[in-house]
Amino acid sequence: MPIDRRLLLNVDWVMLGAVLLLSAIGVATIRSATHTDANSGLYLKQLALLGLGLAGLLAALLVDYRRLADRAPVLYLASVAALAYVLLAPKIAGTHRWFVVGGIQVQPSELTKLVAAVLVAKVFADSRKESLGLVDIVGPGAAVGVLVLLIAAEPDLGTAFCLVPLFLTVAFLAGLRFRALLGLVAVLGIVFGIGWQFSLKEYQKTRIYTFLDPNLDPKGAGYQKIQSQIAVGSGGLLGKGYNKGSQAQLGYLPARHTDFIFSVLAEEMGFLGVAVVLGLYLLVLWRALETAQLARDRVGAFLVAGITAVLAFQVVYNIAMVAGLVPVKGLPLPAMSYGGASILSTLVGVGLIINVRMRRFAN
Repeated sequence: MPIDRRLLLNVDWVMLGAVLLLSAIGVATIRSATHTDANSGLYLKQLALLGLGLAGLLAALLVDYRRLADRAPVLYLASVAALAYVLLAPKIAGTHRWFVVGGIQVQPSELTKLVAAVLVAKVFADSRKESLGLVDIVGPGAAVGVLVLLIAAEPDLGTAFCLVPLFLTVAFLAGLRFRALLGLVAVLGIVFGIGWQFSLKEYQKTRIYTFLDPNLDPKGAGYQKIQSQIAVGSGGLLGKGYNKGSQAQLGYLPARHTDFIFSVLAEEMGFLGVAVVLGLYLLVLWRALETAQLARDRVGAFLVAGITAVLAFQVVYNIAMVAGLVPVKGLPLPAMSYGGASILSTLVGVGLIINVRMRRFAN
């Protein structure tokens, strides 16, 4: 089947190149963070996972996003089923975030973020009202709320929180009145208060207490924040050099190849390295926002906006977390942190954004 040349001409090579460069920096940083311990081969595994992610990106480019949106209900039901199943699966690393298929660990919550973006984009695109009130968002809000509750029950509060900016962004673009938006934020505040009282586990509350004062438990819940701040602060202008960061190389920094990969980068590459990476993330987000503006229809614009909201939230929260500005949560840095589900979700999401840009002239 011949490929429309206009599709190839409108691939966003700038965005794709920036994401691949971030992924390459991530692989190099993972190697530096793990080469002195038992995980010294993880960077090779990350390269293989990156190949899997690129295959997912290619698949996302080949499928017309409008056909994908038409199948949003089926994708949503499949995601609910997968999230429900994972809660019944045996615990891995003390949580119900993964289930095993053919010896491979599958984390459905990561791809669920993309399914939520497709669903919300479809529902709001089909609504032709010029302005929306709280009543108009009850249906899609409840659908996303089910996903949030299932993911939070794993427990994975970091990923669950990602769905909130996704929903709010698309609802606002679809015409949610500002007064209604404030009402929704108030409702979310009440829900958070109830969740704090009855749903949060003690270790999750302790993370917030130690965020306010890490010295309350410097060898326990506050340890990550303290060590991360030491790593980030010691990088200076040029950093200590590749493979020479003391916090990472001596094993003081926990989760240094996953959630705290940015701490390793800041310690070894310094302010200049951080500036380069932040510049690449800003480039990716800028191109994504430009794609939302160029989209040929509402469903494309809303899909891109939802995915971009998730990416922006993860980048901002992860970097703020390693700097000690927000509580510690298990939220990977897109394209850089180690993990198959994370890199697959990120690259498929980027593929969907480029998909919308490619097809803005298609019939």
